[in-house]
Amino acid sequence: MSRITCKTPSSARPLSISVVDLGTGWQSIAEAPDFSVPDTSNAFPVRDPTDSDRAIRPGEVYLTTPIAAKNKTTSTTWIDVKMVTETGIEVNFGRVSVPGTETSFIPVQGRSLLKRISTSTNGDRLFIRAQTSATFDIWLAAEEKLSSEHIGVIGG
Repeated sequence: MSRITCKTPSSARPLSISVVDLGTGWQSIAEAPDFSVPDTSNAFPVRDPTDSDRAIRPGEVYLTTPIAAKNKTTSTTWIDVKMVTETGIEVNFGRVSVPGTETSFIPVQGRSLLKRISTSTNGDRLFIRAQTSATFDIWLAAEEKLSSEHIGVIGG
């Protein structure tokens, strides 16, 4: 399970995500964590199972750039991208054919990967795979942060 234990979550932490020589099997390149934060006043109902003075709060990975996929060969080959939600739903973003020696950009920027269910093993995850092993290098940027959530709201 992805969990960050901290005194106070920062507004965000930048992430640089890269894979050299991407393989043909689905590879997770980003996953939303949740956060264990101090909460001695018991303001939040979901408690950290390892420390009752701490609460579990939802986390988010906010993708800030498209995925850059560099085809290192001289032949056209494809790359696949999908998201698997924390509840197990697969969202296929599609397959992109990239001409030899070119770089394609897969528009994922602006999408959030979330982890709201504290008891789930994984948050939302972003997966990628290539048609042929070691033909692609990929990179993108993101921010890892505590999810923006309403606090103390009663009703809709």
